Amino acid sequence: MINELKNIIGDRCSAININGEISGINTTSKQMKLCEALSHSFNVPLQINKDMIGCPGARRSIGIENDDQKLALFISENTKIPEPFIMEAFENIPMLDSNFSHLNLGITEEIEKLLSPDIFVAYVAPSKITQIMHVFAQQNIHVVIPPYSLLSVCGNVIANTYINKIPSISFGCPESRKHGGVQNDEVVVGVPANMVKYLLK
Repeated sequence: MINELKNIIGDRCSAININGEISGINTTSKQMKLCEALSHSFNVPLQINKDMIGCPGARRSIGIENDDQKLALFISENTKIPEPFIMEAFENIPMLDSNFSHLNLGITEEIEKLLSPDIFVAYVAPSKITQIMHVFAQQNIHVVIPPYSLLSVCGNVIANTYINKIPSISFGCPESRKHGGVQNDEVVVGVPANMVKYLLK
């Protein structure tokens, strides 16, 4: 499925499985930001466990740290965004539950025979976003575009798409554009695996 999807929306796309067990996949040898690991997975399959995710925002998004007040203070000090605004955003940015163990990123067609993706995440041009939104509108499916420039890839796309089972779009956050490889002319989109079929028609 991943190859068909890449033919439609571009190569910067990753099939993702959460907590699935498979052998022989590359693992990270150092802590990484989740968006950084995602960008690497566009070219090579990669498994990252919770201990290797070093970004505080991503650790919140995957449910292994839940001190929102502490994180809001950290983000506020780095962005000058008021803490109340950040705390309000957190109320609307979901996180995975405490059962999270690891992510399998960049699942290939071969791996997909053994391990089914849960979601697909891609960096795409705005013109492709228009196409994607029209396809889902034809199926009466609403695409969610959270109004936050925080926890873009990890929270607003990966966690939101997986938990709420809805297509999610984000314009990126400073960290995802600095470390996660999101380019100036790209938008981040997540699609639940069971909805990819509409994009392949």
